[in-house]
Amino acid sequence: MRGWWRYFLLGSLLLTPACAHVEHKDQVQEPGDKFYKSPYVRRCLQYEKEKLVNEAQSCWSRLLGRIEGEPGFLAKSELSAADVSRVRHQLRASSQRSADLKSKLRGCIEIANRTRPERIRCFQDYLSRHGNQLTRSERFEIESAIATLQRAQLRAEGKIENTLEHAGKLLGLELSSEKEGLRIDTVSGVPASNTGLREQGLIVAMDDTLVAELEEAERVSRLESCSDDPLQLLVRYGGMEHIGFMRVQLACTPGQPSRKLWEVSLPEESCSEKDDAELALGLSWCYLARDGILEVEEVCAHSPAARAGIRPGQRYRAVNGTRLLGLTRLQIAELLKTFPAQPLRLQAVEGVLQSPQPVSGPALEGSARAACWQAISATLERGRR
Repeated sequence: MRGWWRYFLLGSLLLTPACAHVEHKDQVQEPGDKFYKSPYVRRCLQYEKEKLVNEAQSCWSRLLGRIEGEPGFLAKSELSAADVSRVRHQLRASSQRSADLKSKLRGCIEIANRTRPERIRCFQDYLSRHGNQLTRSERFEIESAIATLQRAQLRAEGKIENTLEHAGKLLGLELSSEKEGLRIDTVSGVPASNTGLREQGLIVAMDDTLVAELEEAERVSRLESCSDDPLQLLVRYGGMEHIGFMRVQLACTPGQPSRKLWEVSLPEESCSEKDDAELALGLSWCYLARDGILEVEEVCAHSPAARAGIRPGQRYRAVNGTRLLGLTRLQIAELLKTFPAQPLRLQAVEGVLQSPQPVSGPALEGSARAACWQAISATLERGRR
């Protein structure tokens, strides 16, 4: 019996540390175990598992944003300081993968002198290699760009009729042609619907070229150029007393934004007042916003404007090469600030050949400027009588 107990006690002593170690191991969680069980983390990891690079990057970014900016979220999520560090690490890694993916896409867009067939092959290769890493909407955007480029190429080859209807569809618009521009009959889809464009607007300029100066084929060609480079449109919205202008950028290629650049509402007509910048030239004029034209009212004798040959009734559409259409009076005043340090060149509505000489200094200042305004006011008052 004594021998049996001796072996029993010896075995107990040998086994106890091992058993104790096993029990301790069961009680302590492995590092990171809780991290992977977090529902917030698992959602992001699912995107990683599915190789949806941009979705994963957005998920980690949102999670870190909530951790750092939402009161009480850290306690609610039960994430430790070490877990937060892991979230930051995951965000850095996924951001790098997302940047690499976007860089490869930019390669199809930004390489100079790519022909349409080359761009088509580049986008197709990109989809073949990375399509499983894109969301459905991202794939659709690239597939739409490929289809747009293919249609443009077929039109260039004369295999598809080159019409305004087809060109409008590229931009998500239904258009009709008018003398002064292109009327927006319907905003039917992207990219136009992303910019805030509204129906019944008149596209008066494309990339700073007046639509009224373009033949029908040139109008269509300009619209279709969005498949190669972003296209800027200046759109006019009419009103009884005010004229609205909106400038938008439309892109038919993925990776390039379509957006509204600015929008402004202008009085249909506004004329010079006592402290306006043009008094330094020795003249007053009225700004006709609908057509972006400055119409001269009066010119003071012996002024810079008079020496340049400017006369009442003359109409100008550009200052130093900058077209006035869509500009505010404040923006026009900014254009005049180069005077008298530099001469001002005013482009007449009738064309460059009928423009006056450049307006050169010195500017009217002080009493000379006040006297000019008094003379202008007196002349205008007599005219009203």
